[in-house]
Formats: sequence, structure tokens, C-alpha cells
Amino acid sequence: MMTAATTALANDAVETIRDFYAVADARPMDATALRGYFADDFTDHDGHHDGNHADAVAGLYGALAAGAPDSTHELAMVLPSGEDKAIVYWRYTGTNTDNLFGMPTMDPVRAFDIAGIEIFTIKDGKITDMWHVEEIAKLVESLTGEQ
Repeated sequence: MMTAATTALANDAVETIRDFYAVADARPMDATALRGYFADDFTDHDGHHDGNHADAVAGLYGALAAGAPDSTHELAMVLPSGEDKAIVYWRYTGTNTDNLFGMPTMDPVRAFDIAGIEIFTIKDGKITDMWHVEEIAKLVESLTGEQ
């Protein structure tokens, strides 16, 4: 049974994540502000990062903003889970106009529309953990035309 305190904490996680995505999708993106959402000991459980996970994930969002300046996340669902988690289902759309992830810009430019799910743990207003699944194969196919 959720108590009023548990509900308040879960709603704080939801608000933190909504704010995080607003910064991630702002153009120009403020990389320092985005990095500020991550705890120093942040762990990306599904990433393949060397070194600091927070720096790597913030850098990833920076690469998205640079390679597809018109890109944006549509947050279809942001749901509280337990006392400290937020579950997000999003659609991410944009156009590769500047070699997104090293994939060359094509003529005509290639648009993408992918979906993903992320689970975040929030403690003291900072993201401490992240699990995610996104349609990477669909992104590559959209940008290269290769299956």
C-alpha cells in the first residue's frame, strides 16, 4: 500500500524526469545543466560505457542534439513506480542533419521516429540508475536505408 509519503517521493521522481527531458530537448542543449541531473555515482545498467556513466550519457544526449537539432522526445507516459522510480515510454523523432552518431547526412536528409522505454531511480533529486531499451535497429535503418 502506498502511503502519502511514498506517493510524494514517486511523484518527485516523475517531475525530475519530466524536467530532465525538457533540458535534453532544449536547443541549444545545455550540457552542464543536463549533467547536473545525474548523481556522481550514476549507473547506466544497459550502457556500454568506459569511465564515468553520467558523463557518457550526458554526452550521448549532446550527440543527439548536435546530429539532429530538430529532435525531440514525446513523453507518452511517465509513471511513478515504488518510492523512487519513474518509468518512461517515449517516441523520439528528428532529422539527421549533421552526421548523427557518425552516420552521414544523406540527400535528401533522413528523418527517424523511434520508441523507447526507460526506468530511472531518483534519490535526492538526482538520477542514480537507468535501464533502457530503444529501437536502435530501426534508427539505423531510418538513417541509412539498410536493413
